Amino acid sequence: MHNTKTRDKREQGENMNDRLFRTILKRYEAEIEDANYKIECICDHNMVIPEHIDITGEIDKQLERIAAAEDKLSAMRKYYGENKAKALL
Repeated sequence: MHNTKTRDKREQGENMNDRLFRTILKRYEAEIEDANYKIECICDHNMVIPEHIDITGEIDKQLERIAAAEDKLSAMRKYYGENKAKALL
């Protein structure tokens, strides 16, 4: 039964508009880029954000953002076409 559900989701996913697909991928890529930039700023420039004295906690939060966006990208590849995702990345 699980395989049938997965196949049905993939069949539905293949109908996703290419423009919508690219837009969502770019959104997740931007999320990853933003989090990476913030981590680099904290590490390279010893930046401390006044509201976030816990530097390791702030880096952990950014890593959570990266992990969530990567999970979403993985789901996009799985259900809406790995070939499209690879071509766009």
